[in-house]
Amino acid sequence: MASDIAEILKENFLEFCQDSEFINLSPTITSLLKEIENEFTENTRFWSPPPVECLSHLYQLDHAIAECRANKKTLSMFPRLDLVERINEGLLKTIKKELQEVRNSKGNDANPTSPLFSSCRYPTRYDEPKLPVFDEEIQKIVKLLESSDGFKAIGVHGMCGTGKTTLAKMVLSDSRVIDKYKKPIWVCLYDLKSEEEMDIRIVKEMLALLDDDPDLLAEEPEDKWLVKNLHDKLKDQKKYLIVLDGVWHCNDWFNDLLYVDENGGDTSKLLFSQALPKDTGGAVIITSRQKEVTTKLVHEENLIHIKPWDADKLKEFVKQCLSRQEKSVEISKENIQCVAYHCHGIPFVAATLSRFISEQITKKPDSN
Repeated sequence: MASDIAEILKENFLEFCQDSEFINLSPTITSLLKEIENEFTENTRFWSPPPVECLSHLYQLDHAIAECRANKKTLSMFPRLDLVERINEGLLKTIKKELQEVRNSKGNDANPTSPLFSSCRYPTRYDEPKLPVFDEEIQKIVKLLESSDGFKAIGVHGMCGTGKTTLAKMVLSDSRVIDKYKKPIWVCLYDLKSEEEMDIRIVKEMLALLDDDPDLLAEEPEDKWLVKNLHDKLKDQKKYLIVLDGVWHCNDWFNDLLYVDENGGDTSKLLFSQALPKDTGGAVIITSRQKEVTTKLVHEENLIHIKPWDADKLKEFVKQCLSRQEKSVEISKENIQCVAYHCHGIPFVAATLSRFISEQITKKPDSN
């Protein structure tokens, strides 16, 4: 749980750094932010996900970038004389030093990035919202899946923690989808963080999930054979459903899923899309934070955008999460409002903080 929050805070910081060139920050602050960004990006094996020991440092970092956003509007022509600027500078220097100390104390390989095969897990979270927040999206996706026997490719995109994976899981739990697609395939591609990594391993992962011989896969067969083998297995299933969760990139090989090869194409290395039969009623659901990537994969007309929630929805969600806890949790309306406010519209943060709160609050002792 704490590691999940740390991962979100880290990703929020990295997203902030991508936009920082458009923000009028002082050279000193910009340099410090770049150094912290480099700490994460140059030591990916350690920081994916961040160890729980650095959670407090990441909270401080989240506070610091919030101050940077606020202070940029009032920054004087002499930032070295700006008190808030000096405080932020000192805080960022301390955070950078503490993050490096955490990594040095645990060793650079403390959290090696999982190989693709071991990272593929069907989500087992139990905090799906019992609210109508996803009703419209679920109905739209199910309607597309029920529409015809032709191939469907659907993209769900939105910022970190807004519920893309949860929405996909809820779709797979819908009785109408269960009736039509007997054995969905779930592949998590979150670990693949560059275009070069979007390669034949994805096909191998899917073949492994379809109970293909693991020894044969380990023998490094030709790409052409792997793509054709996956195509044949999916064709035997007829109405197949695949979820590709957490897609970051696409490339020449992993691209337009709706592509149909009518002329034979390059038979030396078949594309990923050619592994997906288009005439048996199959479907693929993509989840991604990147709208551009999702658009290339499934086309604009098949996109569903998941937005951050408003405060009222988050308050109700926090109440639901607290009510699911085994122990009796008493929390005031003001505290619920405070939690919702600090979640910035992100239900994943609301669910995680609710669990944390429930663990900290104990039952009141009996008066006797």
